[in-house]
Amino acid sequence: MEEKVPTSTPPVTVIVPCFNEDEGIPWLIARLTALQSDGGSGWEVLLVDDGSDDLTFARLLACSRRHPWVRVLRHPTNLGLGAALRTGIAHARGSVICAIDSDCTYPPERLPELVRMLDDGSEIATASAWHPESQAAEGSAFRIMLSRAVSGCYKLLIGQDVHTFTCLFRAYRADALRRIPFRSDGFAAVAEIMLRSMLDGYRVRELPMQLEKRKYGESKLKVGDAIAAHAGLLSMTAALVGARWLRGRFRRRPEGAAITPSSERPAA
Repeated sequence: MEEKVPTSTPPVTVIVPCFNEDEGIPWLIARLTALQSDGGSGWEVLLVDDGSDDLTFARLLACSRRHPWVRVLRHPTNLGLGAALRTGIAHARGSVICAIDSDCTYPPERLPELVRMLDDGSEIATASAWHPESQAAEGSAFRIMLSRAVSGCYKLLIGQDVHTFTCLFRAYRADALRRIPFRSDGFAAVAEIMLRSMLDGYRVRELPMQLEKRKYGESKLKVGDAIAAHAGLLSMTAALVGARWLRGRFRRRPEGAAITPSSERPAA
């Protein structure tokens, strides 16, 4: 469900997935209003209600009536973070697409910094809580450990100097983002987007940024589901990296060269 479609084209679209965030919506809108006055003037904000069963949707509609730069989309049932992102991407009109957390655990006011990082031709700029220059993260110790662990595993598999794969708070070139066929519906979607984009050769820049403690409501992350999703994503990434390695090895072999069985090779 889309409430309104402005006629002017914004330079940047900010997608904010929301699920049962009734208590924190005023805080979110206050931060986004501050962004409009400080670096984000003319940007549009897409608030995607992912099947909330509290007053979240009503609050979002009220915000869209007060602020012409806000648009509201809705899923009738809860489909997951990845699904909310796909809905937002499908309706975004900016040439740059940003995504942020509805709980403001990363400061929305820093989005202009990420957008400027795309000026060098990079396709993705991401906040990075696990960058060596970031301040210590706040919040659940177990969730921090889990996020750091899976990001470390992805970094080893990909073999590139990127530290954080699980952060939603990013800026993308819209044309590049729409070419990334991510399939995850849940929280693992943000890692899948990063992994698939890097395997396709997209350039990623990181902005060291502290992960702050949530002020309102509770996290919707289900740890068991997250672990299962990341385990599957790690397997997929390992398979893709392995297939790429094999293709590269066979491309390097001279045309017509035979493979000598190991039993017939001379001893070293």
